Amino acid sequence: MSTSQALSAEDNPDPGPDPSTVTDTGNSAGTGTGSTPQCSYWRARGSNEPPIFATPTKFLCDCPNHRVWQWPLGHAELIIAPCAFRCPYCREFNKVNRTRLMASNLRRHITKTHIEGAPFVFGTLVVAPGMQRRGS
Repeated sequence: MSTSQALSAEDNPDPGPDPSTVTDTGNSAGTGTGSTPQCSYWRARGSNEPPIFATPTKFLCDCPNHRVWQWPLGHAELIIAPCAFRCPYCREFNKVNRTRLMASNLRRHITKTHIEGAPFVFGTLVVAPGMQRRGS
């Protein structure tokens, strides 16, 4: 399957940015690894970049400096920021568009619904655990 044959998220309510208008993605793949540590981003697992990305692209939050818009379907680790409230792969998560305290639910949703629910598509994807609070 080539990048042009990427899984289509037809039900995606947020079509995301026009890639030609995004100015700060961190690198050409849209990983955002050059951004602040609080930003949602992904990093490749293994020696190769992920070959397939979700379409259409979208942002996981509304923060002006969190501009990662491409999300891989496999061979990557996702780091979900505390401000994230949109699933990059579907629109079934957070239908009421609640913006606060959704990151842990999003991590669980991606793991259970996508990775475990569709292992042939998302099986090589990993979601990093959230940050633990000190003293808790």
